[in-house]
Amino acid sequence: MGKLNFRFSDLRQVRPAHVFRWIKGMVTDGWYYEGDPSSKDRFRLLMNSYSGNIVGNLIGGSFYTGLLLLMQADDGFIGLMSMLGTAINMFQMFAPLILERFEKRKKILLTLSAISQTLNILLIGLIPLFPIGHQGQLSVLAVTIVTINLIGIINGPGTSVWHLQSLPPHTRNSYFSLVTLTTGLLTTIVNLTASWVVDSFRANGMEYQGILLLRIIAAAIAAVNLFSVSRIKEYPYENSGKGFSIKDLFIKPFKEKLYLRTIAVLCLWNFTANIPGSYFSIYLLGNLDMSYTYLTLVSSMNIPIVLLFTPIWSKMIRKRSHFTTFYLTMSVYLLNYILQAFVIQETTWLYVVAMFIVCVMGAGINLLMSSIAYVNIPSENQTVHLAFYSTMGNISALLGVTVGREFILATEGINITLLGIEMVNKQYILLLTAGVMIISTICIFLIQRSLRKHGQQS
Repeated sequence: MGKLNFRFSDLRQVRPAHVFRWIKGMVTDGWYYEGDPSSKDRFRLLMNSYSGNIVGNLIGGSFYTGLLLLMQADDGFIGLMSMLGTAINMFQMFAPLILERFEKRKKILLTLSAISQTLNILLIGLIPLFPIGHQGQLSVLAVTIVTINLIGIINGPGTSVWHLQSLPPHTRNSYFSLVTLTTGLLTTIVNLTASWVVDSFRANGMEYQGILLLRIIAAAIAAVNLFSVSRIKEYPYENSGKGFSIKDLFIKPFKEKLYLRTIAVLCLWNFTANIPGSYFSIYLLGNLDMSYTYLTLVSSMNIPIVLLFTPIWSKMIRKRSHFTTFYLTMSVYLLNYILQAFVIQETTWLYVVAMFIVCVMGAGINLLMSSIAYVNIPSENQTVHLAFYSTMGNISALLGVTVGREFILATEGINITLLGIEMVNKQYILLLTAGVMIISTICIFLIQRSLRKHGQQS
């Protein structure tokens, strides 16, 4: 590396305009080109990604769990909602049967998106104000969630294909790298601010009002974003007007034995990772009375970790293959479940250590999950195979959620003592998850070894 010649006097030559152009060039390199109309659409997609992230964080996560607790939803109901959403998403497999019959889909997708966001952001937030009694409110919530997910099985895949038109292959790596590296910072800023707001309301006995305020802000952001997205150009779709047959959806994927092993890896992860559900978050907020701000501060360590470890994980995947990296990562990731199981008022530091493991290993798992669908995928009928991949992933997730819910219901009120710590079922379900993940890790290792033995990609 050459010697860097730098003089203090050089700083006097720097102008704000120079700095701005340098930052702009660094951020837009590879995906945004001056004078290119499609670049403007990619910018709108970037804003859509950020807006969606902000809205999702304002109405989801701990804030959604807090809303359910305020509505006096019990463990069984919360588990049932997770099951319903996952079960309905299995039917995304049939989306091509509908979407491929339309040459133009933009207006339909925008309408569905507007309806879905209105229900998800505003209606759900206003349900506690309905004068219909506790059970009536929960029933309305359940119907609303089902409706949102039914819309999503059509709107989700359709919107993804539409937006992908504005991301030609030579721009995707730069675009998605920018999204990955900047979303974590945005998430932390939003969550910290939102947590401070809700905690301030909570301190004055107005927790619901704080959560409702976040949803009103989210609705405004979603409305502006929907207008921006409506300006993204829609191009002709390949194979428009040619419908898929039921036979294509169900028969062809089972003929691809190599790709079925990729799907098996997905299913093993999805099943295991969905067993704990959101029960531990309920434990932290309800049993330990942790603040939203504290939980957000702990999760904010994800920002530097993602920036530091994403290139490391990327290099490891290239060097060792997807499946090898997957089972190595899972073998360490499962330790977080064991540590979190022993979190009580006197050992909250274990939660911090566990979240550090989640952030480091999770960076690798998220990177794997973004590309593993294309490992061993056949060159023909990829839409069918990806739909099958998504459906099998949702089926395995549903099984995991179901196992978790049944375990929580069966062990309600049953406490156990380990290492001098008395645990409720929301804690020791994590030990069950760790045990299942050990088995899943071994299975992925065996799948990878069989592929390598036959000289096939993994």
